[in-house]
Amino acid sequence: MPKIPTFTAQGRPTADAPSVRTGIQISPTATPAAGLLPALNQLTDFAIKKRDISEKIESQKIVNNVKGDLDIIIEQEKENINEDESISKLQKSFKNITNQKLSNVKNNRIKKRVQNLLDLEYSGYVNTIKKNSYIALEKDAEKTTNDTLTSIASEYFQATTEAEKLKIRDKGIKVIDTISNDFEFPKNKIKEKLDAFDKVLLFSDFTSFVGKENAIQNILNADRNIGGEKKVSNEEFAAGILNSYQSKINDLTVVGNENSDFEEALDLVEELKTIKRDNGFNVNTGGVKDKINEIEEKILSEKITHENRIEYLTQGKQLNEELKNQKDILSSTFFNQFNADLSGDSNKEKSIEAQEEFDKRFSNYEKLNPEATLEEKKDYAVDLRLAIVDRYNEKDIRDLTNFNQNKNKFELIAEENSIKKSMNLFMQSLNNPDLINEKNIESYNEEVFDAVELMKRKATLNGFVDQQGNPDVYLFYNTFIEILNNQKKD
Repeated sequence: MPKIPTFTAQGRPTADAPSVRTGIQISPTATPAAGLLPALNQLTDFAIKKRDISEKIESQKIVNNVKGDLDIIIEQEKENINEDESISKLQKSFKNITNQKLSNVKNNRIKKRVQNLLDLEYSGYVNTIKKNSYIALEKDAEKTTNDTLTSIASEYFQATTEAEKLKIRDKGIKVIDTISNDFEFPKNKIKEKLDAFDKVLLFSDFTSFVGKENAIQNILNADRNIGGEKKVSNEEFAAGILNSYQSKINDLTVVGNENSDFEEALDLVEELKTIKRDNGFNVNTGGVKDKINEIEEKILSEKITHENRIEYLTQGKQLNEELKNQKDILSSTFFNQFNADLSGDSNKEKSIEAQEEFDKRFSNYEKLNPEATLEEKKDYAVDLRLAIVDRYNEKDIRDLTNFNQNKNKFELIAEENSIKKSMNLFMQSLNNPDLINEKNIESYNEEVFDAVELMKRKATLNGFVDQQGNPDVYLFYNTFIEILNNQKKD
């Protein structure tokens, strides 16, 4: 029987379809798809870079926001000389502001970046606080020193002897030495402060000399002693002299002050014009000359105003004395606690009412007669008192005639003139009723009004009335004049 040839398989059993195998090898980067790999990598790198830039920008925005808030804190603490207190406030504010800003950030990378940036900024803020605190401390020390030197300069101004002045000056120099050592001032700054202090004392001397004997000589001596132009420039010297004289002139030219002396002020201006320094510099030159002329013009202008005001005040004082005198007489006419006939409550009430009427009517008179002279006002005050007395007193014609019998001829003539004047004003009111119409301000005349009231009152009180009870002024007047004429004959 023939043998059937056999074949032993060398591979493993598989369900894969049969394929052809070759020995050819292909590079993985040689295909079209493989060519896209660099571009894909670039896209990935760009996306990462873009994200990084975006996060940087966002982080910086947050940092800038925080710095804006911290800058406010720095500014608030700028003048605080307590360094520890300022740093404590900064630290607290830094923590609170940072936590508040970061609480709204979800991206941890941004959070970390912001925190790192702010940590770098914080040390700078602390240094700024320390620097500002030191500057503030120096400013405060200088202000305190200047205040102290001003006080010392005031002491110097009050000193009366050269020994006192030297002692006070030494005290000021010690104050300057103290601050210079504390803050390690450079030599030029120390010299600047000492020179400034000496100038203040020099100008203080100028002020104390003005208005006194040998003022110019004393001023020049003081300038010479301090070193003259080497220590004080011509401009500074002129300014100090001008201020000193102007200060004295201002004291002498207070408008309305009884102690003012405008003539002495003008004399000081003339004296100021003559001051000439050892180096030949004349104060009355340039801009200072213009200012001196302005001062002189002001004095001359205010001198007129002052004289008018003093006259007004003097007249006002005299008028007030006269008014008080008339009111005192008016009051005692109706009330006197030591007189049984005038000490009752009704008398006191009448006295008060009479004085109130006096004040009101005199005030109205001044409003209606703004140009009235002092003498006219005094005369009116007397007439007003008499008119009010007549109004409140109930006198009759017999009392009047009996009283007149005791008067001499000159008194009778004066009384006749007075009653004729009142009657004349009464007649004017008949021709122009607006003169006694208080509602007609333009035409109203209080003098006419008072005369009419006086004549009516005298007529009524003495029984000269018609059938309707209205005062008969004509009959009263004719009778009164007849009585006075008869008395003059006697």
